[in-house]
Amino acid sequence: MRPFFVLSVAFLFATCCQLSISSASSDESRENWATEAYLKNCPSVVFIQGDKVEERRGHTGDADRTFNGMGSGIIIDERGYIITNYHVVKDIRKIQVKTHDEQDYVATLVAKDADTDLALIKINTRSPLRPITFGRSNDLMPGEVCIAIGNPYGYVYSLTDGRIGAINREVGVNDSSLVYRAAIQTNTEINPGNSGGPLININGEMIGINVAIRQGAAGIAFATPVDQVVEVAAKLLGEVVGRQITHGLTVSQNEPRDYNAIKRFIIRVEHVESNSPAARAGIQKGDILTGIGKYTLRNKLDFYRAVLDLKANEEIAFSLFRNNELLDVSVAVATPRQSVMANRAVSPQTAAAAPQTAANHGQNPANSNSRPANTAATNSSMAELDKQVWDNLGIAYTPMPSQEFAKTYQKFLSKFDGAIVIRSVREGSPADVAGFTAGDLIVGIGPWATTSANDIRWIAGREWAKIQTEHSILAADVIRDGTHYAAEVETK
Repeated sequence: MRPFFVLSVAFLFATCCQLSISSASSDESRENWATEAYLKNCPSVVFIQGDKVEERRGHTGDADRTFNGMGSGIIIDERGYIITNYHVVKDIRKIQVKTHDEQDYVATLVAKDADTDLALIKINTRSPLRPITFGRSNDLMPGEVCIAIGNPYGYVYSLTDGRIGAINREVGVNDSSLVYRAAIQTNTEINPGNSGGPLININGEMIGINVAIRQGAAGIAFATPVDQVVEVAAKLLGEVVGRQITHGLTVSQNEPRDYNAIKRFIIRVEHVESNSPAARAGIQKGDILTGIGKYTLRNKLDFYRAVLDLKANEEIAFSLFRNNELLDVSVAVATPRQSVMANRAVSPQTAAAAPQTAANHGQNPANSNSRPANTAATNSSMAELDKQVWDNLGIAYTPMPSQEFAKTYQKFLSKFDGAIVIRSVREGSPADVAGFTAGDLIVGIGPWATTSANDIRWIAGREWAKIQTEHSILAADVIRDGTHYAAEVETK
């Protein structure tokens, strides 16, 4: 007989309980990793509740019973996408979500995977939300400390702590075909209402989603490992993207040789659909994608987040590695119908003549009153020029096409028409001394606009030695968190 496990979602009759809590003065000596992880992650956790109806069939004269279901959810995208357990939102008539800033929303169930008990819901936010920080679950060790944040019995944002008791457990739920595979076992206290909330490690990173408890046992609870959550969340978000646009790519999430060195997965192109937007841009099977638009691709979920909400014919920049060269191409996405019609219209002869490399599709610099001269760069020189940008200026970057910039930063259009997005900054470099940081948009350096990879390669690559002789300091225009800043870059 299989042991009885229960899902950690609360189903309560309507009751009300209030608790008066007195505030205590802060004491820096009492802070520790758990208090820091709690403060960091609470804005990424939501409270989910709604009415579920139990039909009382066969009971003549008995009315259906209504239960108030409670659970938790985790923000995975600033636009309001939330991952939770499917059993938390299944059959709820109206999914009510409360965010950490006490804002109330009604969510829509947009995709689900019943086999893994995960679901994607969406709220229409009034302001950008804070996504959770993902850790890894492939290297977890029994004995590691961890905390859970959730809403047990409706007590919102409750913290419990414990340790990982075991890994790779197979846990079946009684009276159900549901089986959690490779589950994390923990003695962190999990109660009804914790379902869908995060299990967090000492670094403040999510390592799992809390799902079930062993009924009648103390200190035995289970969580779905975060690596599995990311894969499923990517698939679910991909379903949303696929209803809106097509790019023509199938990608995989691969383990790097040393994850700790680069802190991300390798996103590899597994298939390029014939005559798709990606194929027309020159992307090939085997290419390694490193960035799309303003997003650095740390996992497969980031790939779909980057193309989410794009409209047909909208262009976005893809950065990729091929044969140890860094290439930048512009992909104009299409509607699914446009893609189908294009494939029908292309003859075998035309397809054979289609571009096969990104060299034929370098981005043209956006219009600007002042641009670097001779911005064309061949594929053979791209990698060397980007190395010079890193060595001289001290940044790794992703271009943002003018169309994408115009959509996101309309209030700056009178001054700027495009940007490059900083992915990382070399310590001690001119960019570091100037105060640049990952996520900043550089819209201009000196008298030149920086709207493309070719622009920044010309400034900090081809012409840097000449610029150093003429300018000891270059004024730079930077956009950070929607605000325009002026900075000074020392060239020597």
